[in-house]
Amino acid sequence: MIRTIARAFALLLCATVILASSRAADAPLPGIDWFAGDVADAFKLAQSEQRPVFLYWGAKWCPPCQQLKATVFSRQDFIAKSKEFVDVYLDGDAPGSQKWGEKFGTGGYPTVVILRPDQKEITRISGGMDLSVYAGLLDAALNDLRPMDEVIAALQSGQMKSSADCRRLAYYGWDLRDTSLPERKSLAAGLARAAAPCGRADAVEGARLAIAAAAFDPTPAIVTQVIAVVENPALAARVADSLEDLGSPFYKAVYARGPTVRDPFMRAWGDTMNSVAADPHVIDADQLAALGSRLALIKAFAADKKVPDDSASAARARVTATLAKKFDPYVRSGVVNSASYIYDQLGDTDADYAMLNAELAASHTPYYYMIDLGDVEESRHHPTQALAWFERGYHESEGIATRFQWGATYLGALLRLAPTDHVRIRDAGMAVLAELDGPDRIQARARYQLGKLDTKLRKWNSHHQYDADIHALRERMSATCAKLPAEDGGRDSCRKFLS
Repeated sequence: MIRTIARAFALLLCATVILASSRAADAPLPGIDWFAGDVADAFKLAQSEQRPVFLYWGAKWCPPCQQLKATVFSRQDFIAKSKEFVDVYLDGDAPGSQKWGEKFGTGGYPTVVILRPDQKEITRISGGMDLSVYAGLLDAALNDLRPMDEVIAALQSGQMKSSADCRRLAYYGWDLRDTSLPERKSLAAGLARAAAPCGRADAVEGARLAIAAAAFDPTPAIVTQVIAVVENPALAARVADSLEDLGSPFYKAVYARGPTVRDPFMRAWGDTMNSVAADPHVIDADQLAALGSRLALIKAFAADKKVPDDSASAARARVTATLAKKFDPYVRSGVVNSASYIYDQLGDTDADYAMLNAELAASHTPYYYMIDLGDVEESRHHPTQALAWFERGYHESEGIATRFQWGATYLGALLRLAPTDHVRIRDAGMAVLAELDGPDRIQARARYQLGKLDTKLRKWNSHHQYDADIHALRERMSATCAKLPAEDGGRDSCRKFLS
């Protein structure tokens, strides 16, 4: 689901360039000197001045993007350091931006990538870390311009030679890198090997490397290392953002070790997340995200897969108190996102629905919450109401890439909730595919969504009862393909759709 994707980034903490003088609602906060021109020109300037490029990729509906702007991009130390870069703001809905997103591997919003003037990646920066760390990461990028691919190659070959390698790998935004399953296993093995030697020089960096390895491939040895990190209170508190990147395979591995391992781990995890949730230096959205992470583990490890009443009551009270505060609308979106995750863990669909519905009037991007409301209604087994929200969200959405993503979400909901209404599915599909008419649209996020849609439609027609509808959709896509120039990177995906 869309909100799950966006929230995942919040828990780790969702081309034409927008001009620095823009007053658009999705423009970054003032302070950073965003380059006024297109991306190609930005790299020409970077080459002439021998400065690296700071590239921010985001969207106006994305709560973690607004959170990043409000908490990181507004810091004076970060603004001062950004002046040593050519700063580029890529709006994912701007014409041609998906082409650049494809080139730089920036699929998820938000993504921050530091690149050399020759367009080779130096690093990418994730969210959720101690705010004081970010300026230091820019310093590290300025001091070590080796392409990240070279650092990763040294990692995988066991030929890391400096503490700089440890730092770059430890603070790299692995969650923002698109990796195949074989690559994930290879990276996990390299990161696990590096964790011990890097940890002898800097315990935090060693811990972050071990956690990254466990997120990729939780082998027994690396699971043991991460358990030790979690059960070290001082160390766990300093890598809490990284811990929240661990997924269900890791938790299943811990659970399988039985209560003598599981119970101390759960207590230590809870203590760490509680400390983050109570830290006044942590922004409200991240405090709630930490609380949600604690509830998620309680729920996963509980025999009945439910959060106990006392923990649930305390969580509801905390959400209510936080939502009662006055926030800038953009900051509030991140708070609501984290609060919705807590309600998900509690199974409190009534509270979730009421909160999300109330946000529609004040939000700058109400269509974002309409998809959430559709999710809630679907979970409550209200298919008619769910489809109404998904459809409305699509029709009211704005932006080239966003309209296709929201449309694909609506079409996917139709396939799930009204699979026999083939006329409605065909008509919706024709409209959604029309969003791809134009150059450089079937790339990055759109290409990924199109591939998912292809799979869903093929499954829907697995018995060939809707061949005529599939043929019509294929013909509609063929019309789009015929207009694409030979150099368009989306031509192959276009031709393969329902072929």
